[in-house]
Amino acid sequence: MESEPTLEELRTRIAGITKEMIRLAGKRTSVAREVGRIKDRESLPTEDDETEDALVREVMAECDNVGIQRRSGLKILAALLAESKRVQGMNDRSTPGAVLSRALALQRQGMKVVRLDVGEPDFHPPRAVLKACSEALFSFKTHYTEARGIPELRTALRRYVANKHGFRADDSEVTVTPSGRFAVYAALSSVVNEGESVLVIDPNWPAYREALAHVGARPAIVRTSLEGGWTPSVNEISEAVRPNTKAIVLSYPNNPTGKGVTGRLFKEIVGLADDLGLTVISDEIYNEYSSKPCPSVLKTTPKKFILTSSFSKAWAMTGFRVGYAISSPETIAAMTRLTSLLVTSVPEFIQWGAIRALESNAEVRRNVGRMQARIEAACSALDGIGSLEYSRPDGAMYLFPRIKSGESGDSFAERLLGRGVSVTPGSAFGDYPGFFRISLGQPKEVVLEGLHRIGELLP
Repeated sequence: MESEPTLEELRTRIAGITKEMIRLAGKRTSVAREVGRIKDRESLPTEDDETEDALVREVMAECDNVGIQRRSGLKILAALLAESKRVQGMNDRSTPGAVLSRALALQRQGMKVVRLDVGEPDFHPPRAVLKACSEALFSFKTHYTEARGIPELRTALRRYVANKHGFRADDSEVTVTPSGRFAVYAALSSVVNEGESVLVIDPNWPAYREALAHVGARPAIVRTSLEGGWTPSVNEISEAVRPNTKAIVLSYPNNPTGKGVTGRLFKEIVGLADDLGLTVISDEIYNEYSSKPCPSVLKTTPKKFILTSSFSKAWAMTGFRVGYAISSPETIAAMTRLTSLLVTSVPEFIQWGAIRALESNAEVRRNVGRMQARIEAACSALDGIGSLEYSRPDGAMYLFPRIKSGESGDSFAERLLGRGVSVTPGSAFGDYPGFFRISLGQPKEVVLEGLHRIGELLP
């Protein structure tokens, strides 16, 4: 009769199995590198969702066979896929931050650059906000607060969404966040696990992909087109759902296209999400900057949703770094734990300023009007550049033209920067190499000067 193995023997066996797993991972990476070479040689797409989905199903089935939790198996697969993509060079992508860095470097060298790259309005915050922050500072409101924010700001937010959307939020359904970007990251982190996927409708803000990569999840892309008015169909969204998809991100008006969706389509997307058990993460930061009625998850309410937003755009409070989210008490609690872990809370005096922002309706209307005037002027200028084509935005603060000659947006952005104008290549927002984004965050005359130089550079 064999004796039971000792603890030390079992540990040695586990170490051996672990090393063998690493060796196998190395072999897998070598094969992935060969796959990448074939893709390059034959000009094949860098990603193959159908093949990857089949692999996800096989891994989930194998997890069931050997008694491992599917979540654990998907985490292992996510790490292996990430390594494959790294060796195939699939993580190289232009980002708005890269463009920003080059533009800043030229400015430091003394070059005057027309900045059409930064998604930041040049408007000033409401004076009532500055006054409230100042008064809070001199009243020594400079301490830690609850991670969810001070009760007064949560109450003001509840009143704001009730007046704007008719949504009656409980206090437990609201949290203050250190920026809208953090709200998006916390939302994704709270509902998506490593190895799972989230539907993202391209072109879109690259931070969604970056946040998903950070939590070990992957985007399931729904690709829209200029020819289709940048509008997805419910069928396209349904076909993009993967075996491990847990949520869908909606962001309208969209960055970079400025396009919105109709209330009817929004409702159909929400209905699909409900049928599939998906969480709808609605980033409504540009909701105010819309020339058409803009749907909200607070009006067409999914079974599972998270609204994220920020004070950055409509109230021109980008440097204040304050946003908010509305969701179920359970999700808000999870998001709040992340805030508490990483930053403790939004500075107290800034929160008092945010309360006054929610009361500054006149300033918001002024900012929205000025941005719409810029959109009109910029569209008139673009209409006179025959080398470009675009779809007129419904809001936000961007234009997303395509270069008819076929030149890549990356190449054009580099050439244009030499002429003292910075824009963001379309490759930053998905697989859109022939496009570039124009931000309208500068005064109208500055925007028009930049567009004039763009027209001069194109044939």
